[in-house]
Amino acid sequence: MFSTEFLITSLVVVLIPGAGVIYTVSTGLFLGWRASIAAAFGCTAGIIPHLSASILGLSAILHMSALAFQAVKYAGAAYLLYLA
Repeated sequence: MFSTEFLITSLVVVLIPGAGVIYTVSTGLFLGWRASIAAAFGCTAGIIPHLSASILGLSAILHMSALAFQAVKYAGAAYLLYLA
């Protein structure tokens, strides 16, 4: 069903540490274990918006409603302008 190349590539991608792991480890090395625990909690808290969006089915809602999609798009543009 899956090719060998796909399985090897998937294994390599899964084994590579992400930015959160690198941030947590470097924080632990330079600032100590307490700061590392805080960094790990912060990285985990960053997953919560994506998790809640997937649980609520936000993608399906935006796909079905053009008005909701436009609202999210304009809200994102306004947020980017705010950050600038």
